[in-house]
Amino acid sequence: MKNASRRTAFFIAKRYVVSRKKHNIINVISIVSMVGIMVCTAALVIVLSVFNGLEETISGWFNDNNPDFMIALREGKSFETANFPLEKLRRLEQVTDVDEMVSDLALVTYQDRQELLQLIGVDTGSRTRRVYENVLIDGQPVMCIGDQPCANIGTVAAGKLLVNLQRYDLMKVYYPKRTKKNLADPASAFNTDFLYPTAVFASNTDHDQNYIICPIQFARDLMQYQDQATSVAVYTAPNAEVKTLQKKIEEIVGTSFVVKNKRQQEETLFKTMQSEKLVTYIILAFILFVAAFNIIGAIGMLVLEKQRDNAILYSLGASPSLIQRIFLYEGLAVSLVGGILGIVLGVIVCWLQQTFHLIKLGGGDGYYTIPYYPVQMHFTDILLILLTILIINLITAILPAHALKKSINKTSDI
Repeated sequence: MKNASRRTAFFIAKRYVVSRKKHNIINVISIVSMVGIMVCTAALVIVLSVFNGLEETISGWFNDNNPDFMIALREGKSFETANFPLEKLRRLEQVTDVDEMVSDLALVTYQDRQELLQLIGVDTGSRTRRVYENVLIDGQPVMCIGDQPCANIGTVAAGKLLVNLQRYDLMKVYYPKRTKKNLADPASAFNTDFLYPTAVFASNTDHDQNYIICPIQFARDLMQYQDQATSVAVYTAPNAEVKTLQKKIEEIVGTSFVVKNKRQQEETLFKTMQSEKLVTYIILAFILFVAAFNIIGAIGMLVLEKQRDNAILYSLGASPSLIQRIFLYEGLAVSLVGGILGIVLGVIVCWLQQTFHLIKLGGGDGYYTIPYYPVQMHFTDILLILLTILIINLITAILPAHALKKSINKTSDI
């Protein structure tokens, strides 16, 4: 009986949707509502896909340059390498390289310019150094000329210091001494040494471009970290099981150390991007909600137009819930058609952008690292948008359906 009632309500609702109304304004409002929902839904699909594309692109940059795992002290800055299980890590299956690193901020001067930059000391033959060799844009990846330590410098840092690789000008590096400071002689509070810039690299990540790569012994001498390291970089085979291997590394190094995979190394950035995506989704969902409210007006006017039909249905034995369901189904039909068309439109636009790169960044003038807007459609986003449409549609369709109670009560007077 309930199924028959639902089928009847659905059949009448379908007739109401496709049939011409006595008042053209109802048709206009319904079409405007449908188009509004379609546009907002398409915008949701496109914008969320652009966020996914940007996240995927940035993640790819970090995957190319960051080590698979970075190990650092949970509290403190440096640790003794003699007490650190380097050999155990190297013997792990799927681990290909384990590199000691000494890293900290240092003041760097070059001619009449100075900048606070991240100094990273690595072994000459380390995997970390080879990673930066792959993104060199100028110079030679030399780490030492005779007794003179050399440096590979990021493009941003090189631009700030106006580094000229064609001239034999040394960079002077300052780092605070770890011993007591002499307030009477501030200059004596710093260790100083010289680096010769031999290469410039560009890794497409802002923080990497403020790096200076130098020999690890230079960094240790400057920072007074003899036989110490500030972090350890672990590189793995291409198809390594990240979660399993991370647990094994954590067991080996103990609770005093933090082990971060590639994504965790940039946790703040990705959390910020997820927050921006969430805020954008909420704003567009609210606009969709406002657009869907036009349906209330259209259904309300249709209820008034169909008062006599409702009275006839009531006289023939139709229950109030069946009559309410008719208008509920019509509201849902208008909203769902607009939502589904919007999803289809959004998917088509995203596919066109993925395939033909129609919308360029900066007009395609070559100044941007990403030449066009990247898009990446996720099935979970489509499901979320569908769920959002259903919830909004239910709210906007239920409200005018409840208004029928007054109309149905009047049928007894007809």
